[in-house]
Amino acid sequence: MSDSDTSANSKAYSKEALFELIAQNPDQCYISIHENVYNVTEFLDEHPGGEEALKEYQIKGQVFKDATESFEDVGHSMDARDMMKKYQIGSLADKKEQKVKSDYDRTQPTQNGLNFSSLVVPGLILAGLGIAYQFFVNRA
Repeated sequence: MSDSDTSANSKAYSKEALFELIAQNPDQCYISIHENVYNVTEFLDEHPGGEEALKEYQIKGQVFKDATESFEDVGHSMDARDMMKKYQIGSLADKKEQKVKSDYDRTQPTQNGLNFSSLVVPGLILAGLGIAYQFFVNRA
């Protein structure tokens, strides 16, 4: 990678600067994943999931879309993650402003100290014990 590629990848875009870039280049397809900005125009035809998967999260006009959750849900390979570097043009400057945090996160303890997993696992164990008990009682 050349020095110009490295400096291009390290450019920080505010929302306003990103929208201005998009307005100046309406034929390009820009997306954001993990608070990084990518120009995936040249990759549209090659994307295994089809170009629509990328265009669904294209940043257009004054509408910012983040593709991180969708990208992670698909479970991209390390090769795909390495390939992304080629299309990265920078990152988001106002990262905290860009990030929308959910009010409800099942992985974090609730106010009374319980979380989703601490309720489901014992429930499954109890259901399994009940089925085993019925199996052995009906056998006798």
